Parts: sequence; structure tokens; C-alpha cells
Amino acid sequence: MVDIDLLVEALRKRGHKVDGIFKVPDNAGDYEFVVDGNTLNLAETRNLLESEEPK
Repeated sequence: MVDIDLLVEALRKRGHKVDGIFKVPDNAGDYEFVVDGNTLNLAETRNLLESEEPK
């Protein structure tokens, strides 16, 4: 199970603007996020957060 609220909170803490979250059909990736004006699926959103983690 994905904690969507936690993902949105993490994005916002890193300065991203989250305009919306959309539940999509199961075969389409589960969720889409509108981050900084771009539509990202769940995997792309996770990659964005992981790429910004302090080393």
C-alpha cells in the first residue's frame, strides 16, 4: 500500500508544488501526480524524490 499523503508531504517539503493527485485504473499505474506542472506516475514521483535525497 502506498502512503500518498506521505509522498505529497515529502514533495512539498522539498519545494515542489503538488497541484493534484488522480487515481487511475489499475492497469495504468495506480496514481498520477501533478508536480510542478508536470504529470508523473507513481514510479516517476518516487524517482524524483529519490534523486533529491541527501547523500
